[in-house]
Amino acid sequence: MNEEIRDTFVKKVMKKVEEMKLWQLMNSKDGFEVVYNDVLKDVEELPESIDKYHALADVLMRGWWWLPGDKNDALFARIVEAAEKGRNDEVMQFVVSREDLKVSYGVRHEFIRDKQIPRLEKLGFVKSLAHEWFWLGKAYFENKETEKGFEAFEKVLSIIKPSDLYYAYAIAATKMERKHLKEYADKDEDKYRLRCAAEEYRLINGKLCRWNQEWYSNGHLISFDLEIDFIFRNASLCDGNFIIEGLRVGDTYTGSDGTTLAYAEDSAEVETPCGTFESCQLWITKHKEATYYTYYKQDVGIVKHVRQCDGVKETRLLKSYDIVGGKGILPSHTGNSWEYVSDNNPKFILHSSRFVMSHADDKKVLLIQNCEIERLGYDDNSWIDMIQHIRNEYCSYKDGKYTLHDVSHAVERARILAQTPMQRAHTKAACSVVERILATDPSFNPDYMHTGHWNFFRKGYALGKGSRLEYMDNYRWSFEWKNVRWGNVSEEALLFNDIYDILQNGTNCIWCDEWVEEGEYVEEFLLWNSYYIKTTIVSEKAGEIATKAGTFNDCIKLSLDIKGFDTGLTYRGGRKEYYFAPGVGIIRTVNYHPGKELAKTVYELTAYEGVGKGFMPVGDGMMRKYEAQNLTDGYIGSAEYTYVVDEDGNIVIFEDRCGIRKKPEIVTQYSSIYGEVIEEDLWRQGKYEESRLRESVNKLQLVLHMLERPKRNRGNAERAVAWFKYSMGMCEFLGEGKGVPRAWLGLYASCCFRAACALFGCGQRDEGYNYLERALELYAKWTEIPDGTPLEVGSKLIFGGVKVIKGSGIIELPDGTTELLQYDWCFQDNSGFMYYSMTVTRGWEWFDSVRNEERFKEFMEHARKLMEKS
Repeated sequence: MNEEIRDTFVKKVMKKVEEMKLWQLMNSKDGFEVVYNDVLKDVEELPESIDKYHALADVLMRGWWWLPGDKNDALFARIVEAAEKGRNDEVMQFVVSREDLKVSYGVRHEFIRDKQIPRLEKLGFVKSLAHEWFWLGKAYFENKETEKGFEAFEKVLSIIKPSDLYYAYAIAATKMERKHLKEYADKDEDKYRLRCAAEEYRLINGKLCRWNQEWYSNGHLISFDLEIDFIFRNASLCDGNFIIEGLRVGDTYTGSDGTTLAYAEDSAEVETPCGTFESCQLWITKHKEATYYTYYKQDVGIVKHVRQCDGVKETRLLKSYDIVGGKGILPSHTGNSWEYVSDNNPKFILHSSRFVMSHADDKKVLLIQNCEIERLGYDDNSWIDMIQHIRNEYCSYKDGKYTLHDVSHAVERARILAQTPMQRAHTKAACSVVERILATDPSFNPDYMHTGHWNFFRKGYALGKGSRLEYMDNYRWSFEWKNVRWGNVSEEALLFNDIYDILQNGTNCIWCDEWVEEGEYVEEFLLWNSYYIKTTIVSEKAGEIATKAGTFNDCIKLSLDIKGFDTGLTYRGGRKEYYFAPGVGIIRTVNYHPGKELAKTVYELTAYEGVGKGFMPVGDGMMRKYEAQNLTDGYIGSAEYTYVVDEDGNIVIFEDRCGIRKKPEIVTQYSSIYGEVIEEDLWRQGKYEESRLRESVNKLQLVLHMLERPKRNRGNAERAVAWFKYSMGMCEFLGEGKGVPRAWLGLYASCCFRAACALFGCGQRDEGYNYLERALELYAKWTEIPDGTPLEVGSKLIFGGVKVIKGSGIIELPDGTTELLQYDWCFQDNSGFMYYSMTVTRGWEWFDSVRNEERFKEFMEHARKLMEKS
């Protein structure tokens, strides 16, 4: 630490805080917790002052970012208090960003405009105010309110200085939105990508280091390398360093997370569209799955940049530049600019990327980037273009509907053009998945024999980090087709075919050498910047395990308890078991369905090729296939993983994940259903009481099936009103004049709310508001019932005393035994559903006629409070 003898305690602490902030440069935060606790203790001992709280906000925010553990409301409230008392504008930007994200997307712009901006104006936080005006502007553009969007960006420029990151960001965004409005507004969004970015680089100890970046884009083009154009960011991926002073040609520097930066050459000759540059320096960065080659010319800057990933290379070449000042390999001066182009055939791809140094002083540099990519077509003689054609063109989204498209020509060409082992493995898996998607869709293939539900192609890679092996995805290549009805236990089994990634998401790796030793381990981490995952792992010896692929000895069993997932991702959490065999890897997984612990799905190794060292070997030419065991109702689930080594020695893994259902035989009698067959068999055996109990359970399932099977009401508000009122009447009937049975209260409230929405769609506003008010009251009563409470479903003479366990998806029989219940969402505490539906912009358009009315907004606020309370 840069500490001097004459420094006061306050000054020493402030220096420690500034040094702690430099951890932002480090890719790995290993060791940060010790520094954090030391600095936090010192800051908390400072005398009361604005400076103390300013420093405290800095420390707490970085603890929130970089330390595992609970991210709770109390800690966040402490950060807010410190930021406000310490006038810490940087931390306040973090505060309002997180608050914005907690608000439903559909009304977020109103929250920013009506709550955040007035609050920040009152508190006097200038940079945070500009931050909120920026994101309000972006929301306006998304809502097609372009003039308001431009006005918001102008507001940003009027509030802050050119030395602020968001000033640069507003300039870049304005330029992008004007281009989009003028040239791309009427084009197919899947065929282009416009991107704006603002990047901040700081001068630290005399060298320029990457510090911060903001970006967003228009268009949805995927069939292109979207990472390569972050040229300056890519070049500084080794702990923020572009180069390492003092290194000689041939030397390599290793960063905090294992990223390497090598000085490869000092006399390279580079040909570019703007001329040939001699005596260039070549620096090679190896970061995770990718390798970057960056060529620098003294007093010019970066003249060539190459990204190699998964066996594919992309190149950017300097097209033009304007250096108005500055020296060195990255001349720094306000107004310097560089424009780059790709080496793709312009017949199929149009591309340009321009960087402008919008601000430069002796402390930092701001870069503006505007990037433009448009796909005009695909080269039939290019394997990679055919693979990208499959990925980008197999389906489209328009008017709220996904439509499949015939890509069989691209499939045929890809198979012909594939030459290398990497290309052949990629082609085999990708074509298998897309052909299955097309073959199992009734609208695309009327002669289908199976229906598709959970089919995925994925190109990932295995990355060794010390004692751990991580599994990462490259979204550019991956695609899917999903059609799942939540709550169907049989179908839910298909969700667990994501064998490797579920383990990765739950433990932050797919293997750790520590697990060889029996014991309990805990992993805590932030996943996707959204989910705080905490997993308890119990490792134990499992001895001999027999599978369809063979019998394995000396196996290890991992029992996982994964916490932190919610909404549609709950299946990735909960209780799971993974079994590993030495030399082979995962041989069996057991997934307990969250909320339905009686249900479990087993995937077992059924075929494999290649063995290696350890309990999770990865090697060129390996293959592992897993199949779901004992699925019902015609469902078939499997996952096949194929391993190939790329040019850099990385192991790439191709996934072919299958989730389909065999087309059922023609069945017209309910007596053919499994539950009814059991009921009849019991009766024939003279087990009359058992048969009657089974008959009661079957009646409950049939009532649920009638109430919750697909409604087919989309686009027909009158039909929806009639159905949901009828459903409410059914729930009332089950109470035999004594009120709706408590088990049905949640479903009753849901039907009431949906009826309100449909009534608005019919133009019946007054009745709609009456039903909306009633739904809020009903949901409040439903929320008061604790999860785990056994609830009567109706008359004991009709339903045999069967009870529903609230929030569990389980029914309890009179003898104390339990069973799984289909349509379990009817008995979940889903009070947040109302607020979501009232604020989301798509799928609930019948609310549009009243969204701007004060009365509706008041109900929406009540729904928000109920959601937070529950």
